[in-house]
Amino acid sequence: MEQKKLKVYPYLIDEKRMAGYYEMLLEDKYKMKIFDKKKDKALYDYFMPTMREYLFWSYNLGLKEEFEEYENLKNDLKSAICSRYTCNVFIKNDSEVVCFNTGVCFAITDDKKVLNKLTKYEDIQKMEEINLRSEDAYELKDGKEEHKYSYILQLYKLVYLNKINKELQNPNLFDKARNDFVEFTQKVYTVQETDKDKYNEELKEKLNLEEKYIKTENQFDLLYKNNKLNENLMTKRFLIILFVVFIIIGVINLGNWLG
Repeated sequence: MEQKKLKVYPYLIDEKRMAGYYEMLLEDKYKMKIFDKKKDKALYDYFMPTMREYLFWSYNLGLKEEFEEYENLKNDLKSAICSRYTCNVFIKNDSEVVCFNTGVCFAITDDKKVLNKLTKYEDIQKMEEINLRSEDAYELKDGKEEHKYSYILQLYKLVYLNKINKELQNPNLFDKARNDFVEFTQKVYTVQETDKDKYNEELKEKLNLEEKYIKTENQFDLLYKNNKLNENLMTKRFLIILFVVFIIIGVINLGNWLG
């Protein structure tokens, strides 16, 4: 029998609203997916420790006492805990939601009603603002659990690079975007995902991630140099104006003294 192919839909949420969005999911009967080192051993072994910690913090809830403590919390407290971590996975029936703390989310579902409920018009606008089609869906042809999350991870890089690229062009967001880009490079882009196969490398090539990363890096360097140049020009202009003011004051004082 042919294996069902999953569709992955990316969308954006305001990163300041993530705790509220998690609470909305929990109120809508989504459950945070708790990963277990025994039941999900193949997934645990597939990812390298740093990337595993980045994607699946709930492995740390493997102990019965810790799990029960989390489960007994109210939804607002659960969502507040989730918002402290870089990535969270929620499930409800056959649908799954993966969200990163940067506001980049993915819905894995074949139900359009579920998708419409998970996304809002303003969030669709955000996708178009970063030059991605809001209606695009990515088909996951490989049914392995570890490859599903690998695919989402590489799609995350694609969407986030577009987001950073857009924010770098906004002078008011440049400093934040610069810091975010450095953090993304250190904690995600340059981190080895696995040593088990070449699937992630194949996805990076398919999605042209290296080309997109280099373009973003080049734009960052260019804008950073331009900003520094503008800062230097502003400083020079300020010093010149200050110098002229001192001369005028000196001339006035000299006139008063001679008078």
